[in-house]
Amino acid sequence: MWLTLKRLWLRYRLVFKVLFFAVLGLGIYLGMNPVPPPTSASWHGDFYHAGGLFACTILSFFAYPHWRWWARGALMFLVGVAIEAVQHFHPTRSADFLDIQVNTGGLAAGLLVIFMFQLVYRRRAA
Repeated sequence: MWLTLKRLWLRYRLVFKVLFFAVLGLGIYLGMNPVPPPTSASWHGDFYHAGGLFACTILSFFAYPHWRWWARGALMFLVGVAIEAVQHFHPTRSADFLDIQVNTGGLAAGLLVIFMFQLVYRRRAA
């Protein structure tokens, strides 16, 4: 099964790269758009932040598996901080330190899933 997953991963690497940049671009667009996305509850905004960084972190692993964990984390963290910095200058948006914390939580959850996947993969390969 692991060999099949590895073959599929190698076959669709370009798809993962395109998907990573598409999700990253969508997140940057939505984050920098002057009109915030609609939220009906207070936790929806946190879900957008954490879920977006979580998905980008996971997709970055499938697209670029040889990146170091700290480089992947730094890149995703800087994306979250950059979005909040741009939101600070929009009159209809507001930057919040809590959003950066939620972004970091989504990033940490994504890195944890990647570490667990690598741990299981190494044990299966041995």
